[in-house]
Amino acid sequence: MKRFEPLWIHGLMATLVGLSLTLLSLNLPLSKALGDPWCQLLSWPERPALQGRLLFQAFTGWLIERKSMQERLRELEAENLAMRRTLSLSSVELPQRGGGLLPALVTLRYPEAWWSEVRLDKGSADGVSPGDPVLSSGYLVGIVSSVKRDHCWVRLLTAEDSMVAVVVDQTRDLGVLTGDGMGRIFLNYLPPDREVNRDMTISTALMGGNVPPGVPVGRILSKDRESGGFVVYNVALMAHLTQLYWVDIMISGDGR
Repeated sequence: MKRFEPLWIHGLMATLVGLSLTLLSLNLPLSKALGDPWCQLLSWPERPALQGRLLFQAFTGWLIERKSMQERLRELEAENLAMRRTLSLSSVELPQRGGGLLPALVTLRYPEAWWSEVRLDKGSADGVSPGDPVLSSGYLVGIVSSVKRDHCWVRLLTAEDSMVAVVVDQTRDLGVLTGDGMGRIFLNYLPPDREVNRDMTISTALMGGNVPPGVPVGRILSKDRESGGFVVYNVALMAHLTQLYWVDIMISGDGR
């Protein structure tokens, strides 16, 4: 046989609970003394959600700040290149490249051609053309060799068939930068009587093509050998080719 409790007991319990909640809601010393233990107890289940929210807010803020810093870095790189060209070759009329810097992601790099080429996620639909320079952190790393609608291939400066006209900034001596396909870079065709020293910097020269002058490339390491009456120097690139994830394509913007 079921046992039924009187309804007045349930009413009394509900009334007591209501009075307790009302008492706790009042800003009285007794209310605070009675309510603090319950608040501390109930705060434990809430802590994981609160910490998760704080972490999410911090992560979101970091992403926004990082994106803003990357955009500002690209602006500074473009300004730096313009200033270098103006200061080093102010008396020469330079070709204009209205397209600016196009960010691109490295999507493929074959192990057997590690020092030769990479594939990027930008193509002709984005304004990329063969011969466009490719930069990493403002330094030249390669030249666009072939272009499809949605991607392109870049020949790295370390490729065996890479040849780029450069100038030693301190002496204004012109030379050709070549690679060996194994990660090494050489500066060729400098006369033996020229005073070229370690840590002198190298940038692109005004020798035609799509690569504008004044783009920083690397620095002199040491004398490698003499060949055909000229001196060949070992060169260290300013950019880190082992850390190529995001790059910038210097597009021309002329609709080629």
